[in-house]
Amino acid sequence: MPTSARGTRVLVVSGSAGHGHTMAGEALEAAFRLHPAPVTVEHWDAVEGMTRIYAHTYRRGYVRLVDRHPLLWRFVYERTDRDVSPVTNALTRLAARAFVDKVIAWKPDAIVCTHFLAPEIFQEPIARKRLDARLHAVVTDHDVHRIWYWPAVSRYHVASELVAARLMLRYGVPQERVQVSGIPIRPQFLEPVDVAAVRAQWSLDAARPVVLFLSGGFAAGDLRQAIHGLWLERRDAQVIAVCGRNERLRRRVESVPRPSGAVLHALPFVRDVASLMAVADVVVAKSGGITTSECMAVGKPMVINASIAGQEERNALAVVEAGAGAFAPTVEEVRWRLGRLLADDGARRAMAAKARAFGRPDAAREIVQDVLGAVGRHVPQAGPWFHGAPRARS
Repeated sequence: MPTSARGTRVLVVSGSAGHGHTMAGEALEAAFRLHPAPVTVEHWDAVEGMTRIYAHTYRRGYVRLVDRHPLLWRFVYERTDRDVSPVTNALTRLAARAFVDKVIAWKPDAIVCTHFLAPEIFQEPIARKRLDARLHAVVTDHDVHRIWYWPAVSRYHVASELVAARLMLRYGVPQERVQVSGIPIRPQFLEPVDVAAVRAQWSLDAARPVVLFLSGGFAAGDLRQAIHGLWLERRDAQVIAVCGRNERLRRRVESVPRPSGAVLHALPFVRDVASLMAVADVVVAKSGGITTSECMAVGKPMVINASIAGQEERNALAVVEAGAGAFAPTVEEVRWRLGRLLADDGARRAMAAKARAFGRPDAAREIVQDVLGAVGRHVPQAGPWFHGAPRARS
């Protein structure tokens, strides 16, 4: 049945190694469902679709490298940015065989990938014409690692002109195959927030500053010290600390000694982060691609306290270069940066304006429009599928 008769079938493929790829996939799924065109959309997890031992090793290995062995992670990141091992590629394709067969059976018209594993595993079936779908890669950071580049990708959706330039200059990707869309964020960040109602919900005083801490980049002791240091600078600062699913961390933050009249909300995992950002004057967080994009979309200055080697360092650099945030890798620097920002309303407002100018809140909608408009138009494939791409140009 032709696409026009049955409606367009779109498969969003993310990967559950880190939360950002999945959140970007959720944002795109929601945007496709909101589109008025007849679209059938599914959102599948490529990592979950692998063999059990591969998925377990992949998730656990990534988390351990990033958390416990950052220098080794940097080596892995930089080494694999030069070339992809044919052996590693073969093992990945073998582990993904059942998942790929499931995708082929679903017969999508377009596959939209927010994780780099997806283009890798779909390269071979597209090149061999087992899978007739247009392949889109949504790069979720202000960097484009070598592993994202595969000849089967019809279209890249990237965060900025700089990332687009890296694709074109490093890998020779034609300009017409790259869309500067921004990084997709959830629809909640596009919806108006009743700021007065949120302040009332959390008993926040509109005349006092609010600092939102997102705990991802903090060790427990460092987060406590950062909050304590903030209060040494500004006793009137109101603090919201989102501690995720770490209940032990939440309890430790809740017990931070506070000055008289201080406001502290130590929260567990929160889905509606947009409402908390709406009432914050400054956000303190690590430089994940989604977090930085959310802050920029709603015009919130960032104090970046941590960055994973590689892609998150690029995110931090992009935010700082845009004048939308400051890098503060120690608790002392977090204290100093917050003290300066909260003491200078003009500087803070200027930084907020630059954040909003740098943000791309409509990224998901732009990507959806591009994907649906391109269905049926296929880009000729080039290059051997088993190597995927040439080495990066020196």
